[in-house]
Amino acid sequence: MAQNITLQIFTPEKTAVNRKVYRVVLPYGTTNLTVIENRAPTSLILQDGALHVLNEDDSIADTYFLDDGVVDVADNVCKISTRHIIHRSKISVERARELLVKEPQNESYYQAIINYLENFG
Repeated sequence: MAQNITLQIFTPEKTAVNRKVYRVVLPYGTTNLTVIENRAPTSLILQDGALHVLNEDDSIADTYFLDDGVVDVADNVCKISTRHIIHRSKISVERARELLVKEPQNESYYQAIINYLENFG
């Protein structure tokens, strides 16, 4: 299988991600939503949480933390608009706690990151 899904993630400041991927798992509702090749067109509101890019064996290749957002999926393009995005390699529980105090208006976002990191590393 090829990496046939284009993942594009936008913040108000920039295009944060623009790459080809195999699958994407989005933070949606009480479960997650997986975007696979040739998925039916979909538009959804996302919640704070982890977005996972999957390899062909469905293992996690990358993780990004999204601050809410919307997603539009059509024609093998997954377009996400979010307020903030942090790559997993750029954040720790300690840093997320610091940001939680520094930016109380983003409490739910940083708390979601803390919860994820404490439970899944």
